[in-house]
Formats: sequence, structure tokens, C-alpha cells
Amino acid sequence: MLYRITHTTRFEYDEPAYDSQNELRMRPWDRDGQRCLAFDLTADQPVSIFTFADFFGNQTHSLSVSPVHAQLAIIARSTVELTPPPTPGDCGVTFADFLRDDPIRNNVYFEYLNESRFIPFSERLRKFFWMARPNETEDVTAYVTRMAAYVRDQFEYETSKTHVHSNINDILKSGGGVCQDFAHLTIGILRLAGIPSRYVSGYLAPAGGSLAAIDVSAQASHAWLEAWLPGLGWTGFDPTHRCATDGRHIGVAVGRDYGDVPPLRGVFRSDGTTSAMSVDLSVERADGESPGGPAMGQGQQ
Repeated sequence: MLYRITHTTRFEYDEPAYDSQNELRMRPWDRDGQRCLAFDLTADQPVSIFTFADFFGNQTHSLSVSPVHAQLAIIARSTVELTPPPTPGDCGVTFADFLRDDPIRNNVYFEYLNESRFIPFSERLRKFFWMARPNETEDVTAYVTRMAAYVRDQFEYETSKTHVHSNINDILKSGGGVCQDFAHLTIGILRLAGIPSRYVSGYLAPAGGSLAAIDVSAQASHAWLEAWLPGLGWTGFDPTHRCATDGRHIGVAVGRDYGDVPPLRGVFRSDGTTSAMSVDLSVERADGESPGGPAMGQGQQ
């Protein structure tokens, strides 16, 4: 399957800005059956761009605009070839056997087994985990699959309940959230169970093959998780859709939680006090086929 993605971010300032410094994670990755065939990053102002790999290995772009500007548009265009991953089956390892290697895994995957900014090991989370804890004879993959569905079944998809800076206590308290919240909560449960888990920022190709003109209030990117499974390695699960990742999930970056991988973050200088940001996102099939399935769950920016 071939996808074309255009991710446009626009800024408008109440007073002209200058020395705008932006960090972007918008280039789809090259691994696990996904290839980024083309990537182009441009702006409507004179810019300086350089590329580097962050701590987690994500390709990251630094974009600087020094001259005075009243507005700024940043456009990331990608062409991605994606082979749908196989649906993960049972790994044949029970929790009783899996947990014997806890000390070794904690050394290797420390960042993905412990709490983080958006995934604190709070009393609320521990109580929720206790209701969904694994049993010793349960297959590890089966448990992760069960939790991806369980979390979504307990909470409403509700954009007004949380915001981009919410942590897992907000969804546990409000009873609703978006894909970012579902991913964070599932990761928290899996980490407490001893399963290394990491946050994934990316794009979701919707039914019909296209998604256009999404305002930032709809939060344009999608979020899911990867769990480290014995014999399978890092494996993707999408709690928003109660499933393993499939041919619609286009991965961009991984981290402990959203705080490590926002699509764009930045600062600027200005004599003004306010700015406005909007996002347009287009994800479309380039080979004339529909990926099928629902498009629910755009949940971060």
C-alpha cells in the first residue's frame, strides 16, 4: 500500500515574531515493513533546517526562522510504502515464565518499564491495573491483546474530557478521552505488569483513503503503542480501535509518552502576547485502493 501525507502547520501572531525555533517529528520511519520513499519539509519563510536523531532514534528536524514574520506555515510531505504487519499470535510464554527475567529486562528497557511524565504510577492507575492484572498462566501476547480492547471498552471516545497535556489520571477521573489517553493508559497497565511498552506517534489512514483539513482542535496525529513481546519483539497495538496495528498505521516516532514525541514543538520571540496555530492533514492512498476500517482516533498535535 502506498500513502501520500501532507501535514501543514500554520502560525499567526498578534505581533510579528522572530527567532522562531521549531523541533519536528513528522518523517515516517523506515522499519517493520514501512518505507518512507520521499520526504520534503518546507516553509513559507526563509528557514534553516538540519536533521538529527533524538535519544530514542527518531529522525528529528530542527527548523529556524530568524527574520521578522507575521505568520509561518510549515509543510511536511511524505510518500510511504506500507506492508500490513501480521496479526500477532500467542507467543507461547506465560507470565510466570516471563517475569523470571524481570531484572534483566528492567536494565535493558528501563525507560519503557517505569513511570514517565504522562504515565505516573498513581494510586488510580494501580487500582485500575489490579482489576485487569494478568494471571500466571496467561500468555503474554494474549494479555496485551486483551488490555488493548479492555481499556477502550471502559472509556468513551470524548474529545472534551482531556487535552494534549493530560496524563492518565485525567482519563481515569473523567471516564473519557482520545487516542493519546488510551495509549498512555494501556502503556501504564502493561508497564505495571512488567511488559516494556512505548508510545507511538503517527498517522492513521481512514476509510475511503483520505483525510483533509483537520483543525488543530481535532488534534491531527494518531497515537498507539508498541509492546515488547518474547519471540516477537516490538509489536504495535491500537487501543482506540481495540486491535493490533494494521495497514492503516503509519509510524513516525516512539518514546516513553507523548512528551517525548510531539509532532512539533517550538518557541519564538515577539512583542505580542498571543499566537494561533492550526493544522491541516491529508492522508490518502496513492494506489487507488481504500484501506478500509474506521478513521476514529486522531488524538494529538
